[in-house]
Amino acid sequence: MTTMNAVTLLALSKTFADMAKDARDGVEAGKYTVDETVTLTLAGTVAVSEDTEKTPTCSIPVKEVLALFIARAGFTRDHSIALLKECLGAALSKGVEGVGAVEAAADIDAEFKAAVSDLTASLPKTPVKGKVVVKVAVACVENAAAPAAANTAKSA
Repeated sequence: MTTMNAVTLLALSKTFADMAKDARDGVEAGKYTVDETVTLTLAGTVAVSEDTEKTPTCSIPVKEVLALFIARAGFTRDHSIALLKECLGAALSKGVEGVGAVEAAADIDAEFKAAVSDLTASLPKTPVKGKVVVKVAVACVENAAAPAAANTAKSA
């Protein structure tokens, strides 16, 4: 077997991945034996963008934040728990009591966004592979195959 260069493999993998999704619907469940020699021609372009970095995002663990808040509330702990229960009930009720609460407390929303921004800025950057755009036409020049892929699934 001849070794293909990385650009050819990339073009084939991207092109065949899309084709395979469509082909799957036409194949019944089972185990298949494949013994084919396929000769293909590829013509087109493969564009690979530069690798970049991104700041990871985070999902705020609300329950943990509330638990820490209650644990650190000190002598106001009991009142904080009662207030939390009251607020949870209001926000989860079928009425509209909790709707607009964040807008009404814009300073809390701004502080929350600032805290999340500070936290994500302190996280290490993660590498991101550059975008790959494949515009390739694939043509089957020769397909010297065994009669057909044999399904070796056992019938029950």
